[in-house]
Amino acid sequence: MAVSGRGKRAEDRIPIGRAMIYIHGERFNVINWSRHGLMIGPYTGSLRTGQPFTFRFVLPMSDEDDFEFSAWAETVRVDGVGLAARYTDLNIRVSDHIEHMLGILSPTGD
Repeated sequence: MAVSGRGKRAEDRIPIGRAMIYIHGERFNVINWSRHGLMIGPYTGSLRTGQPFTFRFVLPMSDEDDFEFSAWAETVRVDGVGLAARYTDLNIRVSDHIEHMLGILSPTGD
């Protein structure tokens, strides 16, 4: 029996409807994200499994404020749902900010 991406993950990803990711100047919708990675979709770009890439993540918080960060990631999977990636180069400050924001957005309040 094959193990899905969800079965391999150490933690659940949090769905988010307003976040965007920019890869090579193209904008994609973020389906969900976690401290370790994210899923975007639909994905129509040229990245393939195993490829590294840089991105900019933007989550509008208000009319005047965005939560955003840039980092390196590696493509884990590209399928009919979209592109799944794991972060490969987050500095501690960005990692702490992501963890804090996920705690605020988590439906369970974790």
